[in-house]
Amino acid sequence: MKDKKLNPSVRAAFCGILTSLAVVFLLIVPLMPIAVYCCPVLSGICVALAAEELGVKSASMVYFAASALSVIIVADKEAVSVFILLMGVYPLLRKLISNISLKICLIIKLIYINAASIAYYFAAVIILGVPRDSFGVAPLVLLAAANILMLMYDIAIRNIMLLYTVKFRKRILKGAFQ
Repeated sequence: MKDKKLNPSVRAAFCGILTSLAVVFLLIVPLMPIAVYCCPVLSGICVALAAEELGVKSASMVYFAASALSVIIVADKEAVSVFILLMGVYPLLRKLISNISLKICLIIKLIYINAASIAYYFAAVIILGVPRDSFGVAPLVLLAAANILMLMYDIAIRNIMLLYTVKFRKRILKGAFQ
């Protein structure tokens, strides 16, 4: 199905649905505070679906629209910052570097994970006003955990995209091609 071109109205509708779904996942966080990190992951999966089906350009639109809407309407700014700095941008990077060698791809992903985690730490401390001591005594341990969790996120994206391609793509996009 990749060789066929999607109808432009279907592309716009698909992007709109994924954008709204990403925002809805972030809106759930105040109802279930334990989901402050799970819901941004689900929102990031929406961006990954757009990247898989429509490409990086459309996925970027989904990411920026979901980010802008989330900043405006989502109450939990921590979840929004996790989505904007970590979970939302990662699927775009993943799709952009998917055609290079595995070693270089892994190095780029680890550089991104570390840079984004450090940026998130400083954003939380400076912008959100989170006390530095609330991160515990071992920020390097948290950084190592972030590396492991983001690599697990990468594997989850790969598996969800495989499941989508094999099981759901034909049903979702039935009759959507020109």
